[in-house]
Amino acid sequence: MLAPFEKLSLRSRIWIYQANRSLSDTEQRTILKSADSFVQQWAAHGQSLLASATVLYDHFFIIATDENFNMASGCSIDSSFRFVQESGSHLNIDFFQRTNLAFLVDNKVELIQMNALKQAIEDGRISEETSFFDNNIHTKSELETQWIVNAGESWLKRYFQTTKSVL
Repeated sequence: MLAPFEKLSLRSRIWIYQANRSLSDTEQRTILKSADSFVQQWAAHGQSLLASATVLYDHFFIIATDENFNMASGCSIDSSFRFVQESGSHLNIDFFQRTNLAFLVDNKVELIQMNALKQAIEDGRISEETSFFDNNIHTKSELETQWIVNAGESWLKRYFQTTKSVL
């Protein structure tokens, strides 16, 4: 059952899919139109899910479901993964490139490969104060309060400690 994203409970469960590149306005409209159709029929064990999707910062496709209404099941979650894979394939977008880290630099998303992070820190492109999108969150509340954090306050802090010790 489709609901406006902003109307879903803060306890709603979310899944963040980070695109490997910026999504155009046309691509965003396309994926959101497809998501509306998907969400309208999305169910767990025959029970409709109250859900929605949004795109944020031109890179993040987010699906949310209010589990106070009905709980998502393993099969329903699998179907949402398949939907995202198919949508990405149709638009030539990779939403499953887990080695891309996303930072907010000059109000734009900058993707840095994990294996290039140390060099980006040493070059001064990324610091402990650089805003980092921590996609390891699970609720809409966390999306609003813990998604964008200083890199040095996230799980990336170990990279700054390691870099400091060798400089």
